[in-house]
Amino acid sequence: MKLPCSSAGTILAAASLLVLASPALGQEPAPPPTTPPAETGIAVPVPGEQDTSAPAYTYEVRGRRDPFRSLLLRTQDDKDRQRPPGIAGMLVEELELQGTIRTRQGWIAMMRGGDNRSYLLRKGTTVFDGEVMEIGPTEIVFRQNVNDPTSPKPFRDVVKALALQAKP
Repeated sequence: MKLPCSSAGTILAAASLLVLASPALGQEPAPPPTTPPAETGIAVPVPGEQDTSAPAYTYEVRGRRDPFRSLLLRTQDDKDRQRPPGIAGMLVEELELQGTIRTRQGWIAMMRGGDNRSYLLRKGTTVFDGEVMEIGPTEIVFRQNVNDPTSPKPFRDVVKALALQAKP
């Protein structure tokens, strides 16, 4: 059987590569390098061995949101969330500044809630969707939590001022 010239050359080239790549006949392969004795305390990796002691990856939440939950969909927990009674259950939009009081400890804000009752708020008081950040003689500043995935910040500052009346 006669082979064409190109396939005979290909077979010959492949056979020569196999001969060159295999160890010489009659010779034993060289032993793998050994690690230093245990007394030295130095661990040198042996080529060809795989390190199977790598720890498995675990995700730590640390207060972050689940990256696989959609930001656009509200969960059932958000819909069923009950408001506590009193000022802790009021939204920032429901509060109206009635006046301010100066004390030795700082300013106190008199606010009217959505239930038409009056409340006294100090710096650091929390409401349902925010916290009092600052109180001045004519205004109060809330840091309102924002649940908007397109917002660059998870909060916004809301300033409520007194409606001052001009004297006639």
